[in-house]
Amino acid sequence: MRPPSDNPFPRAIVHFDGDSFFASVEQTMNQALRGKVVITGGERGAPTSVSLEGKKLGLGRGMSMQQIRERCPEAVIVPSDYTAYSIYAHRMYRIARRFTPKVEEYSIDECFADITGLEEHYHASYAEIAMMIKRALETELGLTFGVGLAPNKVTAKAASKHRKPAGFTVISVQELPAFLRDLPIGKIWGIGTASSIELSKLGIRTALDLALKDDAWLAAHSVAKPYREICYELQGHFIRELNLEPDCEIGSIIKSRTFSPPSSRREFIFSQLSKNIENACIKARRHGVHAREVSFYLKTQQFTYHGLAVPLSFPTASPSDLIRLASDMFDKMYRPNVLYRATGVSLRALIPVDESPLDLFGQSAVNERSSQVLEAVDALDHRYGANTVFLASSMKAFAFKERKRRDHTVRGRLSLPSDISKKTIDIPFLGLAH
Repeated sequence: MRPPSDNPFPRAIVHFDGDSFFASVEQTMNQALRGKVVITGGERGAPTSVSLEGKKLGLGRGMSMQQIRERCPEAVIVPSDYTAYSIYAHRMYRIARRFTPKVEEYSIDECFADITGLEEHYHASYAEIAMMIKRALETELGLTFGVGLAPNKVTAKAASKHRKPAGFTVISVQELPAFLRDLPIGKIWGIGTASSIELSKLGIRTALDLALKDDAWLAAHSVAKPYREICYELQGHFIRELNLEPDCEIGSIIKSRTFSPPSSRREFIFSQLSKNIENACIKARRHGVHAREVSFYLKTQQFTYHGLAVPLSFPTASPSDLIRLASDMFDKMYRPNVLYRATGVSLRALIPVDESPLDLFGQSAVNERSSQVLEAVDALDHRYGANTVFLASSMKAFAFKERKRRDHTVRGRLSLPSDISKKTIDIPFLGLAH
């Protein structure tokens, strides 16, 4: 196979692939899961991700949950948190874009970056630049990545898979034949099981077998355009351009809770909604995002919904801002003498905190003061447990939850450390009074 260029990297394309991405995000968010076998997908009864610890034991996504439990009883199975995974994905894209604007958001755990021509800017080789991005991703996200540097997307993706997990593989144009020689054709991006079977009938069993074919052979066998493009990229040509359109939507954060028995008491139902707002904002702060839209709803005992959705005048994750808004809108949803069984809130159109626009009317200064208080609240929650400190508007809901907990406690007694107890707080400038 003759190289298309004497230049080792006529184009320098890097592929970043998160290792066990969903499970690794869960371990990063919850330090208690570090070092344990973690399986995501508990909500659907089928694994969506297996942590590196599980893969070392031979566990995989092709297994059923029952098989996983039988082979590894100590496995921790958790529901998938796609909002969290999406947030981490957008952080990955942003970190890569610090080094080059040419980034393709390929999937929730993968991206491509074009670093062609940046050697002089960084006074570094392409391999060194790719390693700089890898280190930044792993340091800032707390995850590991398989990374491949090659002349195009197909070969960069193959390179990133080569030394999983946490590996780094560099393949120049001249090194492609040696790399592709023993690589099964079915391992190439874009060639599935059915296609690899058809290609094997034509004598194509390795990636190099396909790379050695010329235009006459491709035409004689009526090879479709996508597979011709793969062939050309295996030869070292750059065919598939990066899609640089960003995926602006991170997703949404939803918090809802059913309570029993149902109630028609206005103060109690609003308190339940307030509690959900607080918990949604805690999650938003944990992931460093602000919402640009919010919706609230009340669910009746007859399973009908009364809700409202509104855009926010400025992006926020402040519970006081959203509870104040919910208070203003509550009577548009609530009907006296109707029994309600659940409330919910959805934070939507999420953006990273550092992308929230500055305002002209002093809201940033208010947000900064609010964030200082919320940081202290989060620190207390981290040390003593969730909702150690909560807003007065949520007090009835938390009191109800505590009564239910006591009613269901058969033996033993849960208690907070002796130096702290559950408190409500009222901070005037946050406007928490309800």
